[in-house]
Amino acid sequence: MRKLTALIGLLFIAAVSASAQSLKPENPYPMAAGINKGTSDSLVGTQYWYFYTAPGSNRLTVRFKTPTALYGAQMNTVLAITLYDEKRSFRLTKVVTQRKTENEAVFTADNVKSRMKIIVSIAPPNQNLIRMGGDYEIEATGSVQFAEASSKTDPIVRTYTSMVNSYGATKFLADGTVIGSDGTNGTWKAFDPENRIYTVQMETFRFSVQYLPGYGLVKTNDPSLIVFQELRR
Repeated sequence: MRKLTALIGLLFIAAVSASAQSLKPENPYPMAAGINKGTSDSLVGTQYWYFYTAPGSNRLTVRFKTPTALYGAQMNTVLAITLYDEKRSFRLTKVVTQRKTENEAVFTADNVKSRMKIIVSIAPPNQNLIRMGGDYEIEATGSVQFAEASSKTDPIVRTYTSMVNSYGATKFLADGTVIGSDGTNGTWKAFDPENRIYTVQMETFRFSVQYLPGYGLVKTNDPSLIVFQELRR
């Protein structure tokens, strides 16, 4: 599995997004006013966002911006956009592609009677051997409301699978310490919090890494190479 991951990493460059992205349908990430940006990736999985509709009319627009490329050539890929409410009383799906006439999906609702939480899923092709997907933008306008992210915990605080040495499952704790399942201890500290860049010290080894949602901690000079792969539950 590590050899496969390394091989894929040599073939592709992972795109960095400024927005956070949730991979858990039970815990979608709150959209913000204006354009929200994300990167869909078949090696990562479906991403989930949410916003609230208010009485009146609203509009959700999703634009497929930059498809993943293989050796400089764009892949023939699609993204499936699905909307549903918290009670699952409705479900709508549209597909976008990289073609100019098909790269935007628009959902509209008129005469909304009450406030509802709307979940939006962005699903790449179901492909685990070749990375497919790309950058997208998502924007909700009209009678809509937004929430703030509930967690203020640093995004690095979670459990990973080490792709280097033999640390095994590795926990990054909120107090700035790191614990490997093989008994190795270390520390982490934020170097550039805005861009989620960290310095990690594991005994005599020192890493400069960046956190990418869904991937984990990658090399800052080559985001296609994963150092600590995020465990998803």
